[in-house]
Amino acid sequence: MVLALTTSAFAQSSDDDEWVSVDSPRPASETDKSGSYDGSNDSEFANDEEYASAYARYKTQTTSRSEISKQRSEGFSQSVFLGARLQGGFNTFLGSKSDGWGAGWNAGAGLIIKISMFTKNFSLVPELTFNYRQYNYEKDMNDLYTNKAKINIMLFELPIMFRYTFDQYDFFAAAGLHLGLKLMGSAEYGSEPKAGVIADKENSGLKSTTEIATTNMEVGFAIEGGYMLTRNVHLNLRIVQSITNLLNQGLTVKQPFDKATLLTFYTNVGIAFLF
Repeated sequence: MVLALTTSAFAQSSDDDEWVSVDSPRPASETDKSGSYDGSNDSEFANDEEYASAYARYKTQTTSRSEISKQRSEGFSQSVFLGARLQGGFNTFLGSKSDGWGAGWNAGAGLIIKISMFTKNFSLVPELTFNYRQYNYEKDMNDLYTNKAKINIMLFELPIMFRYTFDQYDFFAAAGLHLGLKLMGSAEYGSEPKAGVIADKENSGLKSTTEIATTNMEVGFAIEGGYMLTRNVHLNLRIVQSITNLLNQGLTVKQPFDKATLLTFYTNVGIAFLF
């Protein structure tokens, strides 16, 4: 009787699909039955070569398109950065007959582009900066007078820098060509009596006696080093040496600047914000 009842119960459970043996596979659920073909051997379409081939082509095309789109988007955003840069520092002149020119100052702001080249460590960094510079000259001529001069110049600067980034240290170094295009400028020169010297009203103060004509273009080289505070905020120290004379010798230049070679040398600190 026990054997009969057991056999009967076993047969009924098998017919109703309610009994599951530990050695038998799990029956497919409604979710599994309604799911799309996944290309595996367990799929109900695994033996359908035509369907499997079509699914494989679909999956490959879908993956390729999404991956290409992702790479294009990420590649552009990671290789090209646009931003702004602020700078300020000090300048003077080097060259023949440049003694007497002390430290002036400069300040400017402009646009910056960072473009990755070859590898992620190398990049091209051109800039377009509006910069103001002031140069100061002072030289004692005798016990009575001191010659003084001042040059103010506004120009567009176009540094084209090649940068190498040390990722593990967050430092970078760069070098490149530096161009300056003059927008406008002014210069004054004169002699000032020393303290204690009595001067009449007519000769008191600075009296302009010399024309200081400046050129419209500068060419030079620049080197810099910097530190990345974040991926988008960079600090840098730049040194620029011009190889062209700021004086325009084609125009009339009198003493004490005749035949002088005034090569701009300046350094500034800048902060760049990249986006």
